Amino acid sequence: MSLQRPFAFSRFFFPSFPERLRARIGIGASFFIQGVVFATWCARIPDIRRALELNEAQLGGVLLMAPLGQFLAMVPNGLLVTRFGSRAAALTVGLAYPLILPLLSVARTPLQLGASLFLMGVLSNLSYTAVNTQGIALERLYGRSIMALFHGMWSVAGAVTALVAMFLAMAPVSVPAHFIGTAAACVLLLLFSGGTLLLNDESEASGKAKASGGWKIPPELVWLGVAAFGCMACEGAVYDWSGVYMEDVAGAPDALRNVGYFAYLCVMVAVRLVADRLTDRFGHRRLMLLSGSAIALGYLTAVLGAFVPGPAKLICVATGMAVIGSGTSAVVPLCCSLAGRTSKVPTGIAITEISTIGFFGFLFAPPVIGFVAHGLGLRTAFLLMVLLGCLIVLAAHLLRSSELCAARKKV
Repeated sequence: MSLQRPFAFSRFFFPSFPERLRARIGIGASFFIQGVVFATWCARIPDIRRALELNEAQLGGVLLMAPLGQFLAMVPNGLLVTRFGSRAAALTVGLAYPLILPLLSVARTPLQLGASLFLMGVLSNLSYTAVNTQGIALERLYGRSIMALFHGMWSVAGAVTALVAMFLAMAPVSVPAHFIGTAAACVLLLLFSGGTLLLNDESEASGKAKASGGWKIPPELVWLGVAAFGCMACEGAVYDWSGVYMEDVAGAPDALRNVGYFAYLCVMVAVRLVADRLTDRFGHRRLMLLSGSAIALGYLTAVLGAFVPGPAKLICVATGMAVIGSGTSAVVPLCCSLAGRTSKVPTGIAITEISTIGFFGFLFAPPVIGFVAHGLGLRTAFLLMVLLGCLIVLAAHLLRSSELCAARKKV
């Protein structure tokens, strides 16, 4: 029985490869599209901020709209993925999500920008739930950890996009031209890769075992959500504010304002490429403990590095961003993989439950950093992120008695 169904130009997408390998590449492509769209927006935030003449507090308020859309879409999106399947959801939103970029590029007022970001949040959440459910289903077929590699594709997309954005900023290429070209490329990639997505995201036995769980949230999912909260808040701070931090605090010129973001993504990619092996070797909980510690250390380095005089300041701050990347690389994949192990709720619902808690991080970080930066400075705002790294360590400690982490065994 086939795991896949043709879609658009998918018959030309590695046609001689086995279905499981094609699915692995196709799911990775969906993660890649997600990362490209999000990173493209993040890389041009300073340009859009200048065009709309926003101060830190105003920018923080506008940035709130994307995570607000993500949060409000949690429950309906989880139900949609469970009801219609992750493949249909991933294909639908995969075509719609990139088209948000042209909307963002033509925003002329904070209200228009906020509305576009809200819609971006809704679609990104649906895409997040759908492609992670696909990834967990394929992880079951492989019988070992592969989620970090998928999330690594998201990071690869971000690193490539940040590098491209640095060259386009020097060209310079306008924001509308950059965003429209990126959206077209993402849609084209999905038209080729979409047919390799899995038809069924859960086995029949697994679905029956989980059917009676309802919407009750097991304690272990709460702890996973807390860890995801800390990680997503720290990620959101880098995505939305690293360019502004490098520009305003570290004194980076326009051509180098994304160097911290680029360093963050490069290290995140490198760690995610080996994170599955580390997970199988050392276990989920121990890796999560190390990740939370690295996040706290990285933010502390970025804050203290901003006091270093001369050109070394940029190096120190970028190093801090890189250490943050090593910490945030594994937390969310670990949470998703562990959520897929529970026998109490369907996978799509489990992803939704930890995301509902976790996306409070994205909801929390951008406005809080903006308001704190407006009153006390961006250094002080980044210093608060150290506490969130410690929160991840605490959540990992609470998972010690969970059956999900009871043994070091392959997923």
